[in-house]
Amino acid sequence: MIEAQRARGDEAPRVKVLATPEDPNPYQSLLYRQLTALGGTVAYTTGPTRSHSLNLLLAPASLAARRLAGFNVLHIHWVFQFSLPWAQRSELARRLMEWWFRQYLRCACALGYRVVWTAHDLVPHGRVFHDDERARTVLLDRCDLVIALSPSTARQLTALGCADVRVIPLGPYHDPYESPVERAQARRRLNLQDDEFVVLHIGRIEAYKGADLLLDAAAQLPAESRIIVVVAGSCSDAHYRERLLGLAASAGARVRISLEWIPDGDVAVYLRAADVAAYPFREVSNSSSISLVQSFGLPVIIPNLENLEDVSATGAIRYEPGVDRLVDVLAGAADRAVDELASMSAAARAHAASASWEQIGRDTLLAFTDVIDRPPARARVARHH
Repeated sequence: MIEAQRARGDEAPRVKVLATPEDPNPYQSLLYRQLTALGGTVAYTTGPTRSHSLNLLLAPASLAARRLAGFNVLHIHWVFQFSLPWAQRSELARRLMEWWFRQYLRCACALGYRVVWTAHDLVPHGRVFHDDERARTVLLDRCDLVIALSPSTARQLTALGCADVRVIPLGPYHDPYESPVERAQARRRLNLQDDEFVVLHIGRIEAYKGADLLLDAAAQLPAESRIIVVVAGSCSDAHYRERLLGLAASAGARVRISLEWIPDGDVAVYLRAADVAAYPFREVSNSSSISLVQSFGLPVIIPNLENLEDVSATGAIRYEPGVDRLVDVLAGAADRAVDELASMSAAARAHAASASWEQIGRDTLLAFTDVIDRPPARARVARHH
């Protein structure tokens, strides 16, 4: 359908996407590269000044300017841009930003944007507004379409009363980090031995992902265990960072920790050196971290949470939440046969590659075209009184 539209030269160029916010997560660059290749136009809502607060104040004017330039889809990914850096502990600021978020959405709708939300998280992992769930209801009220990254998220959105949900899954995260480095070379670079069983936790280090739980479990492993736990990635929370460093020190040589940003060229080094990945999530909606590690063929250790049920069963090792059970599953993973781990690795890689970015781009463009071609449909959340 989209190919025919492009041949006619009419539909795809009409899709002009204004995305917010811009994030280093490769999801946006991988998705929008495909949309652009299909003839769409994409820009981010970066403000005209260097001041985050001033850009928030000017956001309605920026929406109007982009609308005059023909942009017709406001694609919202997260809402963290509505958090004031200088007032994150102020309840008054949170209330003000919640009100301003409502005005921002009202302005977008009045200007004629079709509002689409990709629900990476059902609520922010770090609190943004005075009432994040109420702000989500406001967002759903104003959405013309919600994109869910998994069937489990789609079911939850439907339960919230959302009338128009489309499932477009995450794609593989291999391309941004491709590297010719091999396992032996990667281990040498990280000072890891060939006979060690390496458990990796990589990406932005945030409390909801449970790196502290993993380090706590590592400290409880038997002294003779050959397991090495590697935690690598930036950690912006100073208190959490100190906690992790303290836990790592308690675990001793079993843990290798680097709480700094990893250059793209080095990401594959960690992934090639590991045997499995582990994410002891406290809670989660969707996880690009899992997509990343599985793209490199790493089986992933995850708790048995509802929102993770769409992760390939043959490429994952699940456990009931709890540090004691995590200790057991780590030890059990290290004892698995080489051919069993190889089979899990192939399943993980196949699951990550089951949706190509080309198809994701086509499905997303089709979704945007559909909402452009129909009248605005506001108040899509069913009201329960």
